[in-house]
Amino acid sequence: MQQLREHQRVQLEDRPWGTPTPSTAPPMIDSAPPRDVFWDHCRNNLGIARLLVHEGRPEALVATACLMAVESACRAALEQSGLPYVGDLEASLRQLAAPRDIWELQQAGAPARRLAGAERAVAWMASYLKRVAPGRTWGY
Repeated sequence: MQQLREHQRVQLEDRPWGTPTPSTAPPMIDSAPPRDVFWDHCRNNLGIARLLVHEGRPEALVATACLMAVESACRAALEQSGLPYVGDLEASLRQLAAPRDIWELQQAGAPARRLAGAERAVAWMASYLKRVAPGRTWGY
């Protein structure tokens, strides 16, 4: 999982000289708000996790996709609430007052159990977002 995260970080940082970073890039017209981008990442990662479980792939791959789905959903909820993401998923879930067992259910067990835990966590965040931002569909 650490290797995948490191690879992601390198891809994000590996830009040609002079390419603006997201924080310095000029705003794009009609670009999606970060909350929606995070939610789209969540949905994509959850779909990948479902496919990995269906194909019987290794637990480590399922765990990574589940973690990324939950983290992306959490970041969408934090973004909506104006709260910062401090790099710690458990602390962020506490900021959102998520039930304590949401994260525990997804940390251990067979791939199907991990997926079920991730789906439960994403469902909780979808219901949270429906309450605070009812104008959008929060399907997953």
